[in-house]
Amino acid sequence: MTLARRRSAHFALRWTLPLALILDLFAPAPAQAQAPPLRPYAEVRGEGIIAPTSSGLIGGGVQIPLGFYARLGLDVSGGVAHEHDESFAAARGDAIVRFLIDPFRESPWALSAGAGVSVAYQDPSTWRAFLAVVLDVEGRRAGGITPAFQVGLGGGVRLGMALRFSQRAYR
Repeated sequence: MTLARRRSAHFALRWTLPLALILDLFAPAPAQAQAPPLRPYAEVRGEGIIAPTSSGLIGGGVQIPLGFYARLGLDVSGGVAHEHDESFAAARGDAIVRFLIDPFRESPWALSAGAGVSVAYQDPSTWRAFLAVVLDVEGRRAGGITPAFQVGLGGGVRLGMALRFSQRAYR
């Protein structure tokens, strides 16, 4: 190895490590501490179920974040069902996991899709469990409330609307 190459290698080794340490000390830290933590939030909802035993329900629940892109929704609702010219009390409980396409509110409207289970009291004194699949469209947040429109299947065709009290930074 020539003298020039040895000096160049020695210079590189001598200054690379201290320079790397200095850059590491003064490099900006990730912005993790600046982002608000994900917290559960409430929702109020109304829905109609179109099936042989149709029903109209009003209820509420909680959306629990399972990370940035997933929410577990636990909801209960009650109302009236109608079948064969008879009306009677109806109730429903849902546990649905939704995948959010835009969890950071980068656009005013966002889609989410989900699946889960729904337990319904539809017929007189009869409880039934159903697989539920849903598609949500969430709107622009205003006054701390995000409106959402839902269509899905689970004990019939589900059409609903929810008002979600979510955080400003996340859906």
